[in-house]
Order: sequence, then structure tokens, then C-alpha cells
Amino acid sequence: MFASALSAALFVSAGYFTSAVALVAARGTRWILPWRAAALVLAAATVVTASLRYGAGLALCVTGALVVAATLAGSRAVDLTIAGRAALTSQALFAVSLLAWGAHYIVTIDVSVMTRSLMFLAAPLALISLPLVAVRTYEDWEVLCRARWHRPHVALELVSETWHQPWVSVHVPTHAEPPAVVIETLNRLAKLRYRQYEVIVLDNNTTDPALWQPVAEHCRRLGERFHFHHVEGLEGAKAGALNLALEYTDPRAELVAIVDADYHAEPNFLSNCTPFFDDRQMGFVQTPHAYRNWSGSVFQRMCNWEYTYFYKNTMVSLNERNAAITVGTMCVIRREALERAGGWAEWCLTEDSELAVRIHALGYSSIYLDEVYGRGLIPATFEGYRKQRFRWSYGPVQEFQRHWRLLVPGRGRVSSKLSVAQRVHHITHGLYGISLAAAATSIPLMVAVVASMSWHGEHLGLPFELWAAVTAGMITNYLHRYLVYRHIGATLAESVGAVVAGMALGVVIVTANMKAFLRRPATWQRTDKFGRQRRGWRAMRAVRVELTIAAVLIAAATIAGFAGSATGLSGMLVVGLALQAAIVLTSPLMVLLAERDLRHVPRHSSTQASAHIRPLPYRRVEVEASSR
Repeated sequence: MFASALSAALFVSAGYFTSAVALVAARGTRWILPWRAAALVLAAATVVTASLRYGAGLALCVTGALVVAATLAGSRAVDLTIAGRAALTSQALFAVSLLAWGAHYIVTIDVSVMTRSLMFLAAPLALISLPLVAVRTYEDWEVLCRARWHRPHVALELVSETWHQPWVSVHVPTHAEPPAVVIETLNRLAKLRYRQYEVIVLDNNTTDPALWQPVAEHCRRLGERFHFHHVEGLEGAKAGALNLALEYTDPRAELVAIVDADYHAEPNFLSNCTPFFDDRQMGFVQTPHAYRNWSGSVFQRMCNWEYTYFYKNTMVSLNERNAAITVGTMCVIRREALERAGGWAEWCLTEDSELAVRIHALGYSSIYLDEVYGRGLIPATFEGYRKQRFRWSYGPVQEFQRHWRLLVPGRGRVSSKLSVAQRVHHITHGLYGISLAAAATSIPLMVAVVASMSWHGEHLGLPFELWAAVTAGMITNYLHRYLVYRHIGATLAESVGAVVAGMALGVVIVTANMKAFLRRPATWQRTDKFGRQRRGWRAMRAVRVELTIAAVLIAAATIAGFAGSATGLSGMLVVGLALQAAIVLTSPLMVLLAERDLRHVPRHSSTQASAHIRPLPYRRVEVEASSR
């Protein structure tokens, strides 16, 4: 009876979750009736199938218990839509049912001690990761499920020229950038519709004068508002440059804005962000990363929409609990908060998001505006895209390792003004990648389980409930991704491309998190802005690890298939290995797409000049292009 109840709970919760996602899909589309009809049909089919398989009484009891639990849990989520409450609560019940059913199944099946032990090895990692996964799941779903938002995420227009404008110092850090790219960025900053601002260009460790001297000269032409400083021998990468820029900042500056060297700022960037600082507790205002000139490249179009997911979805959710992070460009920070926090962290690969932890810990609030005020450049190669994501994945773990006493409860906790919600979201930001790395261990465990079952001659049928749960999980996962991309304006083809681009980063994300967790050293690497020539098959060197992993997975699946293990539960695990291999192979696919697109880039564009720079010995040199 107990086993039947668990099986019924798993099947019914999987069916109801799928139905609830169909209800969510009806929102914001003209196909409301078809989606609602699909939800109704799925729910009815779930009840009928459960009744036939487990008995009408048990099926109705389980259904009733799940509905009551979902109603009680959803009653507190008054700001969510009805469909949103149904989706989130049914997903939680689905996860709990799957864990309970899985534990009972592994305990009761007739297999060897070795096979059972291997199956159970993943359990501790899954339990540790569960809270992080739950928080990230809510962040990912909230933009689709929320009916009312309480914190602003739309700009305050500067409606009066007599309004007191706080003085803003705009910092533009550069290192070995194409002069034409930086010059156009400065031209855009010269057109800001704002009276009281300066621009400090801090060029650090660029040893080729042909790269920084044209920028220095252009600052002179732009006038006294623009100040250029060239420094050699400076440590701390971008954070070091930004800390030095603070020393050159006008004493009148109340706010500091950060604009990357390739970003084209909109004229209303400062005028729409600065009014929030009338609130003396406002620590920073962040706007999205966004990109330009990607529509002509399939590779960059895929990357663009993959980037957009975080900024149009997760960051909006973080903002609702005053837990948004700074992301290194197109942000405005209160100078007092920045200095009280101790400046930029030169030890961290994500000096931007790390700063948000310290500013929030001081009691300052923040705002994330879901509006684009500047667009930058997307890496032209998968290698550049991959290196960028390595940095973005490595840094958050460093943040947690340094600040865990600010975030976790217990005796070792350091007192701060962080709210509980801020702690939860900052912990998730720091450790969610570790949960992905932990989940990656399931792949070698799958191989080991298949090998053990083959060795011991164990043949288990594929449980219907497990098949239904896995199928529902895959469908709802990809449907959720599509719904988010639809919500932010992507087409179906663009949604698929973004999902593929995200899959291609899986290995580097896991690698970066593991290296950071083990405190393996890593260096800060800038995103290359130079146009690159095609490298042909040599470009595949960037994905040697992915190719090796895919080859091992394909070999394991093939050997298991020929050994007669591709049936029942073993067959499902073999299919899982093959699917993982296909996911890993998206990395070389992205390399090929980037190489194909590079055919259309002129070999000698203006941004390619001095692309290969011979490093010179560092020496401390400072050059200032203009005075106050």
C-alpha cells in the first residue's frame, strides 16, 4: 500500500505540474484557449490513468491530498497568479514525491550491495543542493508567475531641468582595447543629457602606445569634461583600475557610474538612474547587460539571447527582494557606499557582484532597472565566450568563501544589515554553480551503475512512474525556458539557439566552480574586442575537454548497449549517457558556428590593428591627458 501511494503521488504530481505549466503558458499569448484546453486534458488524463493503475480510491485520495497541500502553500503567495501558484506548488510536490519514491525504490529493489550503494551515492549531494535549487527555481519562474511587483524596476524620468542633479563621475576602464571601439564609447558619453558629470578613462597596463595614445588625444578633443590616465605596472586588473580611478575622481562627485570600454550608452542613462539617489539609502542602480551588432551572426545571436535570460528574468526576481547585484557596467553607485565598503575587490574575478554583498551588508538598498541604457560587444569566438563565463562562474564562489560569515547563521556569523532574503539570494548566487558541479557527478555514477548491473547480471524493468516523471521533467524544463524567452521577446528559433548556447557552457561552468571551490588559482582575463580571423580546425583546441568527455560518454553508452544492458532501467541510463554526450557536443557546434560567421568579417578591419601585441616589461608610468 505504501509503495502504491508513493507511486501514485509521483505520477499524479508529475501530471499536475505539467498541467500547471500549460496554464502558465496561456498567459501573454493569443492561444489562451488551446493552452487551457491542453492543461485540462492533461489533468483529466492524469486522474483517469492514476485511477486505472492504482485504483480509483487511492488515486482520488492522493489527488485530494496534493490539491489541499497546493492550496495551503499557494494561499500565502498572494502576489502570484493562480497559474503561477499552481506551477510552483505542484513543482515542489513533484520534487518531494520524486525523492521519496526514489529512496523507497532503491531500498526495495533486488540488486547487489554494490549497485545499491552506487545508486545511493548521489543522494547526499542531491539533498545538499536541494535548497539552492529551490531558490534558483523560484527566481527562474517568478517573472512568469507574478501578478504584482512591489519594488520599482522602471526608470524615473528626469522631468525638470531645475532638479538638483548630483555630480557623477563616469569611469571607463580600458586595457589593450581597439582605439576605435573606445573612442566611439567616449563619443556616446559626450552626448549624455546630463549637466554635472565627468568622464575618467583609466587605461591600465596597455604596453602598445598605438592603442592608448589615440584615445588620449581624443579625450583632449572632447574637452575638459574628459580625463585620460595611462598607467603601467598596475595590479588588480579591472578592480585595480577602478580603485585608481577613484583617486582621480572630482571631490564634488556624489555618484560613480561604470561604463565598459565597448558600451554605447544611451543619452538618458544618467538622467533616468540618478533620481533614485534622492533616497539616501540607495547604494546602487544597475541596468542590464545588452549587446549590439549580433543580428548578422548566428553564433552571436544565440549568445545574445542566452545572456538576456539572466537580465530579463533572474535579475528582476532578485530586485523584488532588494538583492540585485552589480554587473560591472551600466551601473551607478553612491560614492559614499563604494568607499565605505572598501572599494573594488582586487582579489575577486567578479569584482562587480562581490561589491553588492558589501554594499547590502552596510544597509544600503539597490534598484535593478529592467531597461537597456547601453549596448556592448559579444565575443566573436566560442573561446572568448567560454573564458568570459569561466570568470563569471569562478568569482561567485570566491565571494562566498570570503563573505560566508556575513551570510550564514550560527556562531561564526558576522553582524551585518543584510536581510534574510538578501542572505538567501547571495548564498544562492555564490553556491548554485557548486550544486551544478555536484549534479555533474551523476554522470560517472550512471556509468558505474550500468557497469555494476551488467557485471552482476541484474535486469530491472523501467518503472512506469519513473518514465513518466523523467518525461514530465524534460518537457516542463524546456517549455519553461521557451516561455521565458517568449516573455522577453525571442522567437522559437532564437529560444532554441539560446538553450543550445547555454548547454555549450555546461562543462566550463562546472570546471570553474570546482576550481574555485578547491581554491585553484585563476587569473582575470578581459573579453577580447578585436576582430578575429578564422582559425579553422585549430579553433577546436578550445573544446578539447568537451570532446574528450563526449567521446567517453559515447563509448560507455555503446559498450553498455553491446553488452546487453540497453533494456529496462539500464537502458534508460544508457539513453541518459547518450543525451549527456549530445549536450556536451553543443560546445564544438558553437565553435563551428562562430568559425563560419567569421568568414564574413574583413581580415583587416580597423579593430584588428595591433591585434597581436608583444608584451613589454611593466614599469610604473602615469600619463594624464587633461587637467581639471
